[in-house]
Amino acid sequence: MDSVQLMRRFDTKYVVPDIWLPALMEAMSAHAHVLSVSDELESRYSNLYFELPGDPFLQDHLRGKARRLKVRSRTYESNGMSFLEIKERQPGGRTVKHRMTRDSENPEMLSAVELAFVAPHVREENALEPRLYGSFLRTTLVDFNRKERVTIDRNLEAGKVGFPQQTLLKGLAVIEVKQPRPDRYSPVQKWLRNLDRRKGLIGRSTRMSKYTMARLDQDPDIAGRAYLATYRQLQEAQSWAAHLQA
Repeated sequence: MDSVQLMRRFDTKYVVPDIWLPALMEAMSAHAHVLSVSDELESRYSNLYFELPGDPFLQDHLRGKARRLKVRSRTYESNGMSFLEIKERQPGGRTVKHRMTRDSENPEMLSAVELAFVAPHVREENALEPRLYGSFLRTTLVDFNRKERVTIDRNLEAGKVGFPQQTLLKGLAVIEVKQPRPDRYSPVQKWLRNLDRRKGLIGRSTRMSKYTMARLDQDPDIAGRAYLATYRQLQEAQSWAAHLQA
């Protein structure tokens, strides 16, 4: 796995109904390995997103700015490890991730060492405050020949700090193809393009962000701007996924 950490990478996201996942896994069986942690093929990830007053990180995403970032704490429930992460989106589409291990009894508080880690990337780092919790189940596929990872996230939940988490994108899974350089001909992308059941954004690349969609879902007063069309399409996709499930 060390050879495919891809802390500098290009990401492509797709949304598909949950019920398509067995066919996807079968199609990928000749190309990729499935990550197993403690004999489990699915792992629970828990995130806590930090923001500055006025939500500038969120606003940069909503405006579709070429350079934007997220600050989050991520815990891997399978082994209890936690990291503080800065995820930067750079012009040209490259994603760069910086992270450090966390060992804090209160995940909502950033230590002096953690603030120093964030400082080169975030102005007014002392004003960072916890904004949103989120969790999901993740399956990770690894193609060592292509140096490529494919993550499949489902059972997404999210909630603002102080409020219970609610289901997000019910019946849908988020697929993310992570590559050292853009390549539209990876096996999973070819499988998705060859589907004859695609509808709307289902099975097509999308710029959706789980954090952004969660914030829009939790707060209807946020002006979605560039994300409004995607948000509406995802609502339609949930209805379609429910119809397929039925």
